[in-house]
Amino acid sequence: MTDKKIKNKMTPQKKYYGIIKTIINACETKGWNAYPENKDKDYQVGTISISKRYAAYEEVTGFIEFTIADEHIKYSIQKTSFYGYGLDSLLEVISIKLQKDGWARSKNETKPEKKETSEAVTEPLTTLSTILHNFDRAVRQIRRRYNDRGTIEIKDEYDVQDLLHTILRAVFDDIRPEEYTPSYAGGSSRIDLLLKKEKTLVEVKFASSKLKEKEIGEQLIIDIKKYQTHPDCQNIYCLVYDPSGIIRNPIGLERDLSGIQDKIGVKVLVVPQ
Repeated sequence: MTDKKIKNKMTPQKKYYGIIKTIINACETKGWNAYPENKDKDYQVGTISISKRYAAYEEVTGFIEFTIADEHIKYSIQKTSFYGYGLDSLLEVISIKLQKDGWARSKNETKPEKKETSEAVTEPLTTLSTILHNFDRAVRQIRRRYNDRGTIEIKDEYDVQDLLHTILRAVFDDIRPEEYTPSYAGGSSRIDLLLKKEKTLVEVKFASSKLKEKEIGEQLIIDIKKYQTHPDCQNIYCLVYDPSGIIRNPIGLERDLSGIQDKIGVKVLVVPQ
C-alpha cells in the first residue's frame, strides 16, 4: 500500500496533527517561530501563529490557516504585522513539504496571488523605512558643509518636509507633495507627501515644546483616519522628528499607533532615539 493511501486511511485526528507537524517543521526550516493557535474538535480546521524577526526593529507576524476536506487540504498565510517579508517564500516551502509528506497534491489550488505582502512590493517600503530611520543622520551630515558654507537649518516641520522630499527624490520617481484627501467628517486634509506608485502616504511631525507627545499622538490618530479615504492609500508612514528629545516614550508612541488599521498599514517612526 502506498504512503498516500496509508495517509488517506488515517484517523482525522492523526491526519490533523500530522499536517500541523509538517507545517511547523517547514516554518522552522526557514527560521520562523510557529505554534498551533487552536484545537478543532472535528480535526478539519487549524490555525498556526508564526513570527520572525528580520532586523533589530522589525518583526513579521502572521498566521497559517488550513482546512482539511476528504483528500484535499487548503491553506493560506495572512500577515498581522505591517511588513510581510518572507511570507511568499514560506508559503512555497510549506507547499513543498506538504506534497513531500503526502498531505497535499502537487498543486496548491488555493495558493493566493501575490499581493502587497510580496517581497517585490515591500522592497520600496523597506527603502523608505531605512531612509526615515536614518533621517537624523542626514540632518547632521548636511550641517557639515565644506568650509562652513551655508546650509539648510531644520527648525520646524516644513524644513523636515523639504529635506525629506529631497532625499526621497533620489529613490522614488513619482512623489506628490501637499496632496489632498477626499472629504472626511465635513472637510478634507492635506497629505505631506504621496508616493504615487507605491500607494504610500508620508506624514511629518516635528516635536517641540509646543507639540509634545500627547498632542502628536492625538493629531496622528485624526490624520490617519482622514488619510485612509485617499484612493491611493494602502500604507501610511509617519515620521516624528524629535531632535531635542521632547518625547518621553518614543517606543510606546510607535507601538500604540503602528499596525494594521482598517486594512491600511500604518508605521510610526520617532527619530532619533
